Amino acid sequence: MTQSPARRTQAERSQASREKIIREATRFFAQNGFRGTKLSDIAQAVDMSEPGLLHHFPSKDHLLISVLEERDRADRQRYANVMEGNDFDVIASLREIVKHNETVPGLVKLFTVLVAESITADKPGHDFFVKRYQALRELGNELIKKSQEKGEIRDDISAENLITMIFAMMDGLQIQWLLEPENISMTKIFDLFMQFLMA
Repeated sequence: MTQSPARRTQAERSQASREKIIREATRFFAQNGFRGTKLSDIAQAVDMSEPGLLHHFPSKDHLLISVLEERDRADRQRYANVMEGNDFDVIASLREIVKHNETVPGLVKLFTVLVAESITADKPGHDFFVKRYQALRELGNELIKKSQEKGEIRDDISAENLITMIFAMMDGLQIQWLLEPENISMTKIFDLFMQFLMA
C-alpha cells in the first residue's frame, strides 16, 4: 500500500526537521558538552519551540544517542566500500580515518567530550560507547588477524591486544591534537606508531 503524496510530504518534512536538529545538536554538544547544552538553545537554532523539538526527540538523552548514531552511520558509509575485498589494507584504512579526523575538529571534539562524560554507568551515552568499543574491537581483531596471516603486521602480540592499543593511541592522540593543533600532527604521529606494528 503506497502512501498518499500528502503523507509522503509530511514524512519528508519530519525527516528534514530531524536531520536539522541533529546537525545543530552536534554543533552544540561539541561546543558545550552534553551537560552544558540546553534543549532550548538547540530549538532556537532550528527555529522551533522546545515542545516542537521534543516531538521529534522525547528527551535530551534520546537526542544525544541519535547524534552519536548519525556520526557512526556516516563513518560506516564512508568506509563501507574500502573494507570490502581480500586486498583490504587495515593500516592504510586506519590512517585514512586519522587523516579524515584532522579535517573535522568539531566532530572529534564532540566525540572526545562525550566519551569523557559517558565514563560512569549512569550517564546517557555510557552503554552506547561500551557497545561501540566492543564492536570496533571485534571487527578490528578480525582485520588485524588477517593482516598477521598475510605477514603484514607483527604476530608476537595478539590481534586483540594490538587493536586495543591502536584505539587507545588514536583516542589519546586526538586529545593532544585538540589541545595543541598547531604542534601536533595526528597523521604524522600515527604513521610513526604504526611502524612499531609492521611485521
